Amino acid sequence: MMIIGKKIGQLGNRLFLYAHLLAAAEEYGVELRNPAFSEYASLFPSTSSDLWCRYPVRSFSAGAPPKWSRNLLSRSVDLGGKLLSGFGSDFGHVKVIRLRAGEQYDLGSEEFASLIWSQHVLLQGWLFRSEPLLAKHADKIRAHFSIDAVTQSRVDARINRLRQSADVVVGIHIRHGDYATYLNGKYFYPTSHYASVMRQIAEQLSPRKVGFLVCGNGELRANDFNGLCVSCDRGGLLEDLYAFAHADLLFGPPSTFTGWASFFGKVPIDWLESEDHLPNASGLLLGQSKQAA
Repeated sequence: MMIIGKKIGQLGNRLFLYAHLLAAAEEYGVELRNPAFSEYASLFPSTSSDLWCRYPVRSFSAGAPPKWSRNLLSRSVDLGGKLLSGFGSDFGHVKVIRLRAGEQYDLGSEEFASLIWSQHVLLQGWLFRSEPLLAKHADKIRAHFSIDAVTQSRVDARINRLRQSADVVVGIHIRHGDYATYLNGKYFYPTSHYASVMRQIAEQLSPRKVGFLVCGNGELRANDFNGLCVSCDRGGLLEDLYAFAHADLLFGPPSTFTGWASFFGKVPIDWLESEDHLPNASGLLLGQSKQAA
């Protein structure tokens, strides 16, 4: 059994960590438990009724566990991992792997395969990764993180409204809020800069008409994007994320939020790594067309 024993970041971070470990669980035929997914468990049918957020999925007819029980379990597992680490990395049939900032652990290694078949493993850290396993089991990961029918219908309606007046739907992630201080504001761009990027994208994709799906964690107003076909309705965290997954192209500062939408929907993405970065919408769309062919 593998247990994710520590909360790392927000939804995008949690999803990627969960996904890599789910791929490892599928590869090695072991159970994965993720009590650290507590705040977001109610968002997904696969985790909403299970206190432990297990894979393979277990559903319970009693309904969703109360938030307090999820939070209590998550804190207890986190504290338990810290205490076990104080006795060393091995404690009985349980091994604790704690990663410091920047450390990475290869889930595809022979060392991990041997370990996971002989012990329960409690994992605390961010960079537990295996890109080959993630790619191999991507379809099962996407199925596990499918959204409920009601949210999906809202996503579909939102995208369809844009497609009625556009040939290409481009997602634009305006990350304000925490990005004002993250890395000293390295990826914090004013709304006017995003509008400029969007005009460049529209020009690059001309004569096709571009519809822009604009989502973010700041104040969004349609009149900030005059002359462009824009939808900036607020749909909530999950609806915004999965609407991005139904776009044709994605643009935004480096973020696991848009990264997850790109992975889930197989949508090409161009990271805006500086204000000098020039978008490459025509190149991305051409690459997508070749891949589809």
